[in-house]
Amino acid sequence: MLERVPDLGAGTVSILLLGYGLAGVAGTFAGGALAARDPRRALLLIAAGLGAVVLLLIPAADSPAASTALLVLWGLVYGGVSVSAQSWLSAAAPRAREAGSALFAAVFNTAIALGAFIGGRTADALGPAAVLGVGGALALLAVPAALSAGTRRPDPAGAQVPRARA
Repeated sequence: MLERVPDLGAGTVSILLLGYGLAGVAGTFAGGALAARDPRRALLLIAAGLGAVVLLLIPAADSPAASTALLVLWGLVYGGVSVSAQSWLSAAAPRAREAGSALFAAVFNTAIALGAFIGGRTADALGPAAVLGVGGALALLAVPAALSAGTRRPDPAGAQVPRARA
């Protein structure tokens, strides 16, 4: 997509991707700080932010400034995904952290593989802008999924008790 933005050559795209990566590092720390307080809220904000940013890249494709700003924002927001999801999983299964971590790694890698497959098929059939549309829509679908998912808090007696929703 970036190669299709007017006035962005390959060298500029490389610099922008470096900026995306650096923003991702900052986002990991910011997402981690938010997730330490409320991992579910962190994931809700991240999913909504990712969906919005990725969808906004479609109409911004003709503007180098807008595309650059959105790309950096995308990196910042995406940086919090794994740390927030891991925090939520650890809070949901405090007595099974190793199993939860293994499950998380499997799901995360499966999602990467499916994303690459679906993205590639979408790009081949409909073009790169459609990949952003599908990705943005999927990110926004995570919002109601996270809203409907309950978290669990440990009961002092050892049983798991559903946490009240805010």
